[in-house]
Amino acid sequence: MLVKASIEVVGFRGSRKGLAIVDTGASLTLLDEIVARDIGVRMTGRELSLTVADGHEVKGLLAIVDKLRVEDEELPGAHVAVISFPERLRDRLSMLNVDNWVIVGLATLEILGLTPNVKTGKLEKVGALAL
Repeated sequence: MLVKASIEVVGFRGSRKGLAIVDTGASLTLLDEIVARDIGVRMTGRELSLTVADGHEVKGLLAIVDKLRVEDEELPGAHVAVISFPERLRDRLSMLNVDNWVIVGLATLEILGLTPNVKTGKLEKVGALAL
């Protein structure tokens, strides 16, 4: 079952709310470059090379948003990967009944103390883990 979560990405000029898919294979939260530009993210200058599910690489940029809220948990100064969402990805996300400009990654969830429950399709609060 797909895990979905409410999200708000707050930039330095605006914000955007939506319903996002949680990608258990993604480490970073992905933000479409059009939304990133609209809300005003702070680019770090670090380039990223991300490998997507079908094996091809996508280039992106590491950025910082003012705040990232997932469900009721808030993460100030969150890092995100800004990429140009291909049209086929946008279409696929729309078919899954989620917003087509954001994908939540596991690193974001770990920092917030959340874990995806694939049986219920929801996030659960687990707290931080230390080894």
